[in-house]
Amino acid sequence: MATFYKGTEIKFVVELAAEGFSMDAHDFDIEVASPRDSIKGSKVGTGTSDQGSEDLFINKEDDKWVVVADTSKLSKGDLRVIATAHTPDVSASDGIRNEIAVQPLGTLLIP
Repeated sequence: MATFYKGTEIKFVVELAAEGFSMDAHDFDIEVASPRDSIKGSKVGTGTSDQGSEDLFINKEDDKWVVVADTSKLSKGDLRVIATAHTPDVSASDGIRNEIAVQPLGTLLIP
């Protein structure tokens, strides 16, 4: 697992797959969580600009969705990425089926 230092801007590629979901066409949220804190951002619509906080940016680069997360507001410890795909689905009560995936990202240390 990777080691990061608080204050680093971590850059990573996000690849979400779910039945009926397209990262280009549908909305999704990304959260980077430490043991006590988290930062969040959202991709809304077909645009490539972040619709979330100033601490987490989501953009499309070279046909890949990339996240840049500023670790300044996160506490030390294990980091994980929590992704929520919002998939249109007529069977869902509100017409949107949310699917959540969680993956480890690394360990955040204080330099």
